[in-house]
Amino acid sequence: GAELSTGESVLTQLGDAPTLIALTFALFSAASLIPAFARRSGDTVGPFTPQAEMTNGRFAMIGFAAMLVYEGIQGIALF
Repeated sequence: GAELSTGESVLTQLGDAPTLIALTFALFSAASLIPAFARRSGDTVGPFTPQAEMTNGRFAMIGFAAMLVYEGIQGIALF
């Protein structure tokens, strides 16, 4: 969304608002730890199993890291 409207890379956006982005990152990190402390067997809803969510999260991290590398090499926003 933001890259499409401004044309700025992720790293440029990070430089523009580091506090807000760090706070958002901390919030999402804390939220992702909640299931680790509240484990109960059988907590699945449809296709949303703990293993599927772990796999999706790992692929999302790989994709985001790849986007950062691409933008760093090209010097422009991916989108």
